[in-house]
Amino acid sequence: MQRRELLRLSLTLLGGAASASVSRALLAGDPGPGASTPLPADVMRSIAAASDQVIPRTDTPGAVDANVPQFIERIVVDWYDDAERRIFLDGIKELDRFCRERRAVGFVDAGAALQTEALATAEAEASAYEGPPSAGHPMASVYDAHTPFFTKLKELVVLGYYTSEVGARQELAYLPMPMQYDGDFDFAEVGRHWSY
Repeated sequence: MQRRELLRLSLTLLGGAASASVSRALLAGDPGPGASTPLPADVMRSIAAASDQVIPRTDTPGAVDANVPQFIERIVVDWYDDAERRIFLDGIKELDRFCRERRAVGFVDAGAALQTEALATAEAEASAYEGPPSAGHPMASVYDAHTPFFTKLKELVVLGYYTSEVGARQELAYLPMPMQYDGDFDFAEVGRHWSY
């Protein structure tokens, strides 16, 4: 299964609980090579550092190992509208500003403890956000064009990671053809969720 097919399946499984931009990207297809202007190298380093804090390398590969920063760049550049892109890029700048105010060092060079503190602050600000009223779907108010930076970051990191080959084959248990249906399977036997 190709990544785009896996992304579409993931969107279906989430019941459409993804941002409009991510949904557009999944349903519209590839905009083609050369369609986007890459993000500046310093922004990409910050995205990589933030992604690594959300899903770090442990006994399984982390977000950077799964090329999540490149996935994020593609969505932000090709599929975010101007408001979403501004919120995301301003959020990256805010992480840098937070670290410079605390220790006179940028986010990338701040070290894990200060990076975690900067992201925790962004998460606290995002949790206070109340979007427009739900349009009949419980997740409809979670993702809109004005959703805060941290919510956007987390959505992209998690979606990018778990739909990558690394996430599907090394983090999740991968069984392309189970050959049987067991409706009462004990999760404790495998310890991981299944990918498709």
